[in-house]
Amino acid sequence: MVICDHVFTRAGFQHLIEPCAGFDLQAAAAYSPEIVETCSRDGYEVVIVDLGSLDQPMKVLRAFRKSCDMVRILAFCSQKGIDMAVDALDAGASGILTYNSEMSDLRAAARRVMNGDNYVQPDMAMDIFAKLRQAEAKRKEAERLRLTARESQVVRHLMQGMTNRQISAELNISEKTVKHYVGSLKDKFGAANRLEVVLEAQRLGV
Repeated sequence: MVICDHVFTRAGFQHLIEPCAGFDLQAAAAYSPEIVETCSRDGYEVVIVDLGSLDQPMKVLRAFRKSCDMVRILAFCSQKGIDMAVDALDAGASGILTYNSEMSDLRAAARRVMNGDNYVQPDMAMDIFAKLRQAEAKRKEAERLRLTARESQVVRHLMQGMTNRQISAELNISEKTVKHYVGSLKDKFGAANRLEVVLEAQRLGV
């Protein structure tokens, strides 16, 4: 099955895939919740998802993973869509291809994912793996910081540009307590001031 919200692009997928030996394209459609139910009920092996055509592509991938986890997903994105590709893998895609892929790439990807493996288009692989390593490093660093629930609240408000007084009113705690948490955040982030706390929190994706 092909999932693509753009009519002409969807027709293009059909035109390219249907004549190919070894492929049995059973359907091509725009996304809807009913499509996920159909895939789950009819036992599709591979679903090709055009990420660039969807309003909320990661939500779609997570819906497939939740409702029909046996389906293997091949996601298409642009050559420059490294962040989207990484997010797609995290959301449950088994393979990543770009719009300039050859049919040989699609065949190779389909075989790999149907055998339970993952596939990343070779000319994107290094960039994607670098992003994944960066994300893992950030996750480990964020884990090491181990912010308390209150520290997490305070840092989120700092990232919104709120003053101590505003944070105090928002969290219903004293300004003195807010200052205590800001000081604690400076220590944990190795920051000299509030701006550095915010920048470090943004870098780590807190």
